[in-house]
Amino acid sequence: MLSSPSSLDRLEVSVEGPYAPASKDFLRYDTLVMVSGGSGITPFISIIRELIYMSTKLNYKAPKVILICAFKNSSELTMLDLILPIFGTPSDNSNLQLQIEAFVTREKEPKIDNIKPIKAIKFKPHAKDAPLSSILGPKHWLWLGMIIASSFVIFLILLGIITRYYIYPIDHNSNKKFSTTWRSVINVLVICICMVITASAAVFWNKRQNDIETNQVQNMEGTTGSPSSYDMELESHPRQSLSQATNVHYGQRPDLRRMLLEYNGSSTNVFASGPKRLRQEVATICSSGLADNLHFESISFSW
Repeated sequence: MLSSPSSLDRLEVSVEGPYAPASKDFLRYDTLVMVSGGSGITPFISIIRELIYMSTKLNYKAPKVILICAFKNSSELTMLDLILPIFGTPSDNSNLQLQIEAFVTREKEPKIDNIKPIKAIKFKPHAKDAPLSSILGPKHWLWLGMIIASSFVIFLILLGIITRYYIYPIDHNSNKKFSTTWRSVINVLVICICMVITASAAVFWNKRQNDIETNQVQNMEGTTGSPSSYDMELESHPRQSLSQATNVHYGQRPDLRRMLLEYNGSSTNVFASGPKRLRQEVATICSSGLADNLHFESISFSW
């Protein structure tokens, strides 16, 4: 539907996957190696865009990025153009050490006729547009642990205050005016109040942080243009910087064992996304013991 001219202003889309650890600790590695097959390159586009933004706008020292991607046909090479941001974000990746090794498996030589410019359709933004996530955000398990721990600490403090300044002056530890049953009821009420307070604080804090991130994303996307700008072709998309960092290999598959073992950095994080066999092969190489510096993470579009 999107390949043909359309006058749609909005399109509701539900997206599922990919599934991977909700981690952004990319900066603690010296080298990031991303291995993809076909559409498995999708999550890596977001990661590289984020690293470009962090290295250009936030002046972070980004790790070296090596993208090993395999495609069936040369027409799929246009997916590499999506690595550079399109709207409102910096397209200068000079601060990022990026190396792309692209493999076209079913063609012996490039076929320029099959390569078509990417067509991007930009819809009107809406105030309710927001990504779906857990109510406590991507680190919900950490937040749950903090809620339980802080609730217990607050419970002990409140219980001590109630016992010392309310129960003891009246009962004097005689258990006549405040029986064990009443004390148990007070304990339950106090722990419930503590959990409600801490959980509400965590939810409101995450909501505030999500609103800040949403505003930042909307500001990066820029102001809304005229309707004619929603449908545009990226014929003038700056591909020069990418072409200098890209090596295209035709008629062959990547020798993953050789390529992964030759990266001798002190700490290398290896991502794999794509067909199950590809992910299993990369996992086998990283766990073979031939290199101690490889840390494997899998990204899958299915459970």
